[in-house]
Amino acid sequence: MKAPRAAPPPPKDVVTGPFDDPAALPPRVAALRAKILEACARRDIEALAVPIQWAETPPVFARGPERPRNFAGIVDFLKRRSFDRNGAEMVAILRAAFEAPHARVRRGVFESYVFPALAVVAPQESAGAATGDARAALWRFVRFADLRADRDERPLVHRAVVGADGTWHSFLAEPV
Repeated sequence: MKAPRAAPPPPKDVVTGPFDDPAALPPRVAALRAKILEACARRDIEALAVPIQWAETPPVFARGPERPRNFAGIVDFLKRRSFDRNGAEMVAILRAAFEAPHARVRRGVFESYVFPALAVVAPQESAGAATGDARAALWRFVRFADLRADRDERPLVHRAVVGADGTWHSFLAEPV
């Protein structure tokens, strides 16, 4: 009997950037970014419902049981995650992320855009390796609640991932 062939390893991510010219984004990514920034400029968390609902499925804003499973629950979830409980903190983080330079990530044939690029692009392998302006810039994407003094890990930096087709896939806080 012939041994089964091992599955090929998953393709590695190819990350390029940072890019700070939003005009270089694919048109649908640029349109979603503009709609998010328009909502953030209003400083109204409710205005984010429009770009959140542009996709067929809701973007992922958390993992695990607290994850909102439908469009209706996302705005309330963002309010609860915000220090002020009204969403102002999350609006500010979203705005900072989408105003920052972005990175392009390719995995096989799939392409996505990550905002901010600092979340996936060197100069830091960890927060301790980043220096000067790059390290200071990271804190624009961190929730107040994630600044706990007892935290020995790397900071939880919010990053948004948008597919090349303009689908908003996620907005998650992950260590850099």
